[in-house]
Amino acid sequence: MNASALLLLLILGLFGYGLILDQQLTHNNSLASQHHPHNALDRSPFGTPANVLPLSQVLQYPEKYHQKVIRLRGTVTRLELHLDDTHHFIDFVFFLKDGDQRVLVFGRHDRTTGDIQLTSDRMVEVQGLFWQERFANGHRFENNLEARHISFYPPLLPDQA
Repeated sequence: MNASALLLLLILGLFGYGLILDQQLTHNNSLASQHHPHNALDRSPFGTPANVLPLSQVLQYPEKYHQKVIRLRGTVTRLELHLDDTHHFIDFVFFLKDGDQRVLVFGRHDRTTGDIQLTSDRMVEVQGLFWQERFANGHRFENNLEARHISFYPPLLPDQA
């Protein structure tokens, strides 16, 4: 998949499907029903690691997780950042990798909330809406995660560790 295809997927995901990001995680992690925009990157931890799914399980049974909010953990690779036309948001896309398995992650960061805290080769925990497959301009994309919340793992701040 080339960079143009990844950017196309990012644009489609953000604008064609109307990416709506949540302000905060609720106690029961019911993100899909909230409708206020927020910054997908957050320095706060997720809470219990028991809710983190193994990437291998998601890729083995992608139909089970299609269009569901899930939480994954892995290493950021092939990170791309794109400033939008308003200069208020940074659209991002990267692969979340665990061993030899990976999913494509995309989302949006609100620059008014601070600098983007996302770098390549760092381990993160991502919560978002999983897509088994999407079609955009004649291209088929598999195993995408529309990020709603991202944090470094383990947390970088001592009081969150």
